[in-house]
Amino acid sequence: MLGDWLATFEALKAVYADEAYSNIAINEAVEHHKECSGGFVRAFAKGVIRDTMRLDYCVEKLADKGLKGIKKRTLIVLRMGIYAIDSLDSVPDYAAVNEAVALAKKVSRGTDRFINALLRRYLKEKDNLATDESNLSLRYSFPQKLVDLLQSQYGEDTEKLLIALNTAPDLILRTNTLMAEPDELAELLAKDGIICKPVEGSRTALVCKKGQPVSTSYYRDGWFSVQSLSSIKSIEAFAPKQGSRVLDMCAAPGGKSCAMAELMCGEGSITACDIHPHRLELIDTSSDRLGLDIIEAKLQNGTEFREEWAGAFDFVLADVPCSGIGVIGSKPELKLRTNPDDYAELTGVQAEILENAYKYLKPGGRLMYSTCTINRYENEGIVDSFCEKHGFPLIIEKHAIMPYNSSLIGFFYCIIEKSV
Repeated sequence: MLGDWLATFEALKAVYADEAYSNIAINEAVEHHKECSGGFVRAFAKGVIRDTMRLDYCVEKLADKGLKGIKKRTLIVLRMGIYAIDSLDSVPDYAAVNEAVALAKKVSRGTDRFINALLRRYLKEKDNLATDESNLSLRYSFPQKLVDLLQSQYGEDTEKLLIALNTAPDLILRTNTLMAEPDELAELLAKDGIICKPVEGSRTALVCKKGQPVSTSYYRDGWFSVQSLSSIKSIEAFAPKQGSRVLDMCAAPGGKSCAMAELMCGEGSITACDIHPHRLELIDTSSDRLGLDIIEAKLQNGTEFREEWAGAFDFVLADVPCSGIGVIGSKPELKLRTNPDDYAELTGVQAEILENAYKYLKPGGRLMYSTCTINRYENEGIVDSFCEKHGFPLIIEKHAIMPYNSSLIGFFYCIIEKSV
């Protein structure tokens, strides 16, 4: 079991100290510790990240000097120990303490006695450390400013939202329909013991109920991609036509560009842009794996207008940079890095990108503005201001997707048609 704890510690250290993304950090740690249980490490690491604020509250209350003076490595081990005691049903309390102490001897030498004492004290006093039920920030480990923002917009639904955002979403596969239909792909995966079911309301999505589909040859050979159901549904609603000229303004890592190319039956052209050269490589990697040759990755800042593109595209996707609140379920580290005070700067960027998207659109063409957030200032606020400025162009569809269903992430999209 120590191998599992070492791998989890390594992933957490990368997230906390290096601001790595949890999925990448966990994958790298599991690859490094080949003897560990990948599923256990993933659940353990994500759980600790998700519960960081409450775990630190407990350490603050138990340590004689609070969090001050506790080194980062030691604090990670303490977080792991307390989380294991509270939430890992497969690990008895005594084992959680023993494993944390053994881990400390490996990664934070000289602190094993301190960790042992604090965790044993936690076992005795944890019932007295329960947070005030009305304190949603500590209860669900969300920054107070983010809780305040959600309460201002969603009122009594805020707690329901926090619970949903603390739940990891289902694994969703988007079938590459140039290779197979969803039911055919499900049958093929079932032969490898991977159980997938069709998703109501989507023509391409499967929800994975059992197994690791990404480890199969079907993934490597481009039969499917992993993508959120909310994102899949938005692209299916946008429905760029076969043979169209399409612009994806903020495309990396390329999931939506590839989804559009598949819906277009590989006919037409997609210009997929990003501001970072290294992220363009991700677009090329995805399109190559899926056998899609109509996608051209281009370096372009969405806020900078490109004159030669004016009125040139049939469909324009503006999937803008956002606060990412809607994907906290799968990326809990965002709770540690988000600051609502910075959102005003984001909305300025979003508005600029939407303006350029409209300029790039042909008369009669359609654009889709989308985000993976549930912050209404970034969603309805941007679209409403845009429509007022442009004389209320035709809105084909406007939809805020809430993460209450375990298959969904928080997401927003609005499809606008440019008048002829």
